[in-house]
Amino acid sequence: MQNKFIPRTIFLFSFCFIIYLFSCRRQNPSWDVNVLAPLVKSTLTINNIIPDSNIHQNSDNSLEIVYNNSLYSFSADKLFKIPDTTLTNFYPYPGSSTSINPGGTIIPVVLNDIQYSLGSAELTKTIIRSGTMLLSISSTIKGRVDFNYKIPSMTKTANPLDTFNVTVTIPAATSTANGVYSSSFDLSGYTVNLTGSNGTNVNTMTTSYGAIVSPVIHGGYTTTINAGDNVKISNSFISIVPQYAKGYFGSTITNVNDSTNFSLFRHIISGNLNLQNVNIGLSIENSVGADARITINNLLSVNSRTGIARSLTSTNSVIGSPININRAVDNNGNVAASTYSVSFTPANSNILAFVDNLPDKLVYKMNFEINPLGNVSGNNDFIYYDKLINTNLNMTIPLSLIANNLTMADTMNFTMNANLANVNSGNLYLYFENGFPFTAQAQLFLMNGSSIITDSLISSPNVITPPPLDINSICIGQSATKLTIPLDAGKLSELRAAKKMYVKIKFNTANQPNYIKIYSFYQLNLRVVGDFNYTVGKKN
Repeated sequence: MQNKFIPRTIFLFSFCFIIYLFSCRRQNPSWDVNVLAPLVKSTLTINNIIPDSNIHQNSDNSLEIVYNNSLYSFSADKLFKIPDTTLTNFYPYPGSSTSINPGGTIIPVVLNDIQYSLGSAELTKTIIRSGTMLLSISSTIKGRVDFNYKIPSMTKTANPLDTFNVTVTIPAATSTANGVYSSSFDLSGYTVNLTGSNGTNVNTMTTSYGAIVSPVIHGGYTTTINAGDNVKISNSFISIVPQYAKGYFGSTITNVNDSTNFSLFRHIISGNLNLQNVNIGLSIENSVGADARITINNLLSVNSRTGIARSLTSTNSVIGSPININRAVDNNGNVAASTYSVSFTPANSNILAFVDNLPDKLVYKMNFEINPLGNVSGNNDFIYYDKLINTNLNMTIPLSLIANNLTMADTMNFTMNANLANVNSGNLYLYFENGFPFTAQAQLFLMNGSSIITDSLISSPNVITPPPLDINSICIGQSATKLTIPLDAGKLSELRAAKKMYVKIKFNTANQPNYIKIYSFYQLNLRVVGDFNYTVGKKN
């Protein structure tokens, strides 16, 4: 999930330069005027800093971040995979030269069981979500042939009486070329019985085929079939994806070495954040009808900026120990999942150090074992395409923290408003009334189209001061700060040429080294006033 964890304040700074300042009709002659104009007035709360979806308000108005991150999902092909398969049947005419009238039999109906190689998996049924059958037939018979291909074990899921059954006409061969037919068929929505013609096999699909001389209605005529004439049938099953499968999925172990992006701190480029409390819940939801055993060998928080990786350790014996998860239960398509949950807190783990590392990536190593006790279901394992095994981290972070030079940054596209072409020079005044318990230093950098910084906009000192705190470390009122951004001719030229803006803000919480809570009623008021020398009309 994406998380815009960066104050909107810095975007409002840059917004000052692209808003429509004011409009004047051009006149002759032109003249320069000095204009003092209010440009922006805004109030910022915690919801401008952290998206509403990630904020939970407690009864005392204190806030906490609620953040969910998917760790790993075990897909169906981790259990079994239906490979692309090509089946070839060669039927040579067994007799001597014979003339056969239109509609006469060339190949009597042949019943054929096809067994798929699925490793240790033993499937008895599948419903195809998507996939294709390619049918190719080559004939040396110098007459038109009607070929029937049927899969009695494959029926439309919506209508079990609708069996896959296709009859195609193969053109007559010539003295120099075989008659060839080729086409593809969409198998989506078919149910396949994989118990074979005797109903006791596994991974086995039943097919049948036969051929006749095309009847007159299909352009057929009396045809002489010579000794050595033959029909070659190739049918390929391509990219078969099951919507549902039933059987025994085997007893297998999969080693997983993978990582997932962790976006909560993705805008932080430097500094330190110390949290007073963190609770991370690890949940494993098994919606597959097979027992599972998962061993998390290692879980690392990785800060790519600093290169520091911290391994999660815990006294609850979750890391490094097998976790047994029962199979789900299928109630006619309504799957009741089996769930395993555990929490990592400061009392049972090093979760504070794990999160204070400000990771942008979580790296994990785990073993995933399916059916560790073997075929205890009697070939009644099941799986649905969209009901799998998911591993998630559910994080709750109370906003009680210490920020020390915590610096956030982002790059945004930037285009200067055309009306600023008539501005000669001036100042932007930024008036802050800060009700948050932290100081903030903001800076804006102009960038060209190659993302190279060409100039900065805010000069030091540029500190937004915090208000005083009461005995409970709650802000008393607001603190006023004024920042000035001078715009001379050179700075305006850089603004006109800029294509991007790099925005950076540095935080330090008040009353260090004590933890500071963030409350829902905290806000920051911002007013921006422009004092410009502006050319009205057109210069001659």
